[in-house]
Amino acid sequence: MSIACIGGAHLDRHGVLAGPLVLGTSNPGRVSSDFGGVARNVAENLARLGVPVSILSRVGGDETGRGVLAHLGQLGIDTSLVTISPTSPTASYTAILEASGELVLGLADMQVYDEIAPELVEPALPRLRTHDLWFADTNLPADTLAFLLDAAGEIPVAIDAVSVVKSRKLRPLLSRIPLLFANAAQAASVAENTPVQQLGARAGVLTAGAAGITVWTGADTHSFPALPAVPRDVTGAGDALIAGTLFGLSRGLPLPEAAQLGLAAAAITVESGCTTAAHLSAELLYQRHARS
Repeated sequence: MSIACIGGAHLDRHGVLAGPLVLGTSNPGRVSSDFGGVARNVAENLARLGVPVSILSRVGGDETGRGVLAHLGQLGIDTSLVTISPTSPTASYTAILEASGELVLGLADMQVYDEIAPELVEPALPRLRTHDLWFADTNLPADTLAFLLDAAGEIPVAIDAVSVVKSRKLRPLLSRIPLLFANAAQAASVAENTPVQQLGARAGVLTAGAAGITVWTGADTHSFPALPAVPRDVTGAGDALIAGTLFGLSRGLPLPEAAQLGLAAAAITVESGCTTAAHLSAELLYQRHARS
């Protein structure tokens, strides 16, 4: 089973505070950078799990964009559907984290994704339709998300809400989404405090950090606790959970069982200190799941 990931591919910067945050002044800490973007992170995790994967995104014609493409290529990910903007720089995301790894502030510079309009995606449809599942994130414009849901036909589409603000793009689309990933705050935003199940989202995974996840398919609902972990950086946890879940689905597992593999992927990732865990593998994933 092959998967196409459609959405963000950029640079992540992580600033970790050395102590409690003090507003309005300089705070001691350390800064690191890594490749990021929800679609890119999910694609990398899937590739490390042995899933054939392609990515559709847009980068700038700059050093960062070339670095993103080179790294994806080294992982064996098909980047032939990534286009290069002649005017916009490659997107970036800057996260300020507490020493515990919890997010304090996220700053997104992502104007380049506004250029991924339906007319940019349409020529890629023949290649996209060779994949068994599409995953998209809400870094994409709202009309592009709607276009993808229409164009997919019988191909299942999973969508991640990404953030409280970006999730609002999904309000008119909920009843058309086969599989939704969101955290509690994003779900409250997109569904305006009505349970997303009641608004027509057919299936989904709602995450609540250390409190675990709720998985639903139609009226069938299950809750699972998060796996024990000692987090160093939680930035990539949600993306790892998505990738682990999609990996499980690619192996024919029902959504509740697949999502438990997603929890294992999230635990491995938060302990790695990186947005994506370089040592992630299918074998390690099954081992972590078995330990739970």
